[in-house]
Amino acid sequence: MIPGEVIAALVRGLVLLALASAIGGLVLELLIPESSAPDLDTARARLRRWVTTCFVILLVATWAELLVRTQAMSGASLGASVAAVPSVVTGTHFGQILAARAAALVVALLLWSERARAFRGFVLLVAVGVALSLSLTGHAADWGDVTLSVAVDWAHAVAASAWVGGLIALALVAGGRGAAWSRESLAAVVPRFSRLAGLCLLVVVVTGSYNTWAQLGGVSRLWTTTYGLVLIAKLLMVAGLVWLGAVNRYVLLPRLAPSHAGRGLGARVFRLSRLAVFGPGHGTSSAPAESRLVAYVTVEAFVGLAVFACTAVLSEVTPGRHVAFERKTTTHVAPVGRSGTGAPPAATVTPPRGDAERGRAVFARLECAACHAVPDPSVSPPTRPGPDLAGIGARHPGEITESIMNPNAKILDGPGYTDEQGLSTMPDYRDRLTVGELSDLVEYLRSFESAAPAATEQPAPTR
Repeated sequence: MIPGEVIAALVRGLVLLALASAIGGLVLELLIPESSAPDLDTARARLRRWVTTCFVILLVATWAELLVRTQAMSGASLGASVAAVPSVVTGTHFGQILAARAAALVVALLLWSERARAFRGFVLLVAVGVALSLSLTGHAADWGDVTLSVAVDWAHAVAASAWVGGLIALALVAGGRGAAWSRESLAAVVPRFSRLAGLCLLVVVVTGSYNTWAQLGGVSRLWTTTYGLVLIAKLLMVAGLVWLGAVNRYVLLPRLAPSHAGRGLGARVFRLSRLAVFGPGHGTSSAPAESRLVAYVTVEAFVGLAVFACTAVLSEVTPGRHVAFERKTTTHVAPVGRSGTGAPPAATVTPPRGDAERGRAVFARLECAACHAVPDPSVSPPTRPGPDLAGIGARHPGEITESIMNPNAKILDGPGYTDEQGLSTMPDYRDRLTVGELSDLVEYLRSFESAAPAATEQPAPTR
């Protein structure tokens, strides 16, 4: 990635981490039972400070993201970008979503300042709503604002935040210096969080599979695109996270609270696989069960940080489904020289002659006049940007054919002629034209021989 993309990825990563930590801290705080145990009271106080810090960091990171995106849009200096922020907020979809996110965070901070337990659920709902702003400004929103992809990505973000963000919060408050949790407190909270993590894992797997299918564009792009390689690294880390969680749930937690010993099929499969890999002596240790459990949770939290780092990189990398449409620098026109001149011909294929009147009807049916002006008084002026076709008849008919059937072979640069990837905005007509209709359309365009462009070796005016 270029430096600007690196900065954007860092800012996006900070947003993801702060939001996930806030949601995880809120969820964990709701899972802690009402108890007068000193370590749980200390944990609740720590969680309040932690969630407040996460909201503040998220608010600052949101404005940093707005500034970074504004600079990327304008290409201006930092000072000029700061001055352009109000225009981006009021005039762009992206700016309005980030402004709404900032407002929601202010509301969350105000609600979180209240000590009443009833407000905690409202704060969590606001944080879940903030997660929607990430989906509305990410790859999932490429198809529009309200789509299945956005809903699935939103569910994925919320489930991952509750799971991994909860792990980070649990590692901070359960193993903190001077306030380590007792065996009883761990036995009261960890089983609740373990059940929630299992449900979140199921949601993450289902929604993540859909996101991979929607964004990757093909299995081969796993190892042929940057997006796919980063995704592989993320999946490996998630697999490690699942393994550590299984150790906690099926090995350490039963020793901490025997009543929660795993008896299901998953527990039996995990124990058998552990015995097959490590042998019957693995897992026995003189260390207290509670300290080992907290240590594993801490390792899980660090792996979760790496998962969020990969997610931030994925948000700034072109999805695999777009890579196949990147602009190529070559064309399929062979550079065969003309006899006697030594110069390459304009084209190598001459289509059969067609009927210009039928071609006029094809031109109208395809709505070509919406983008192209032609010297035909019966055709209305264009309403969208596109090259003027006056003089195109001076081109070789094979070149005209190529410009219709393969507009990306030779691209004419002009305002609105190409998209953000440098590809022609001209639609694909391969499945909408018969050979006869194509010949008729070419014949109609060949009738425009006047006002030919001065540079005879320029590509045909396609877009």
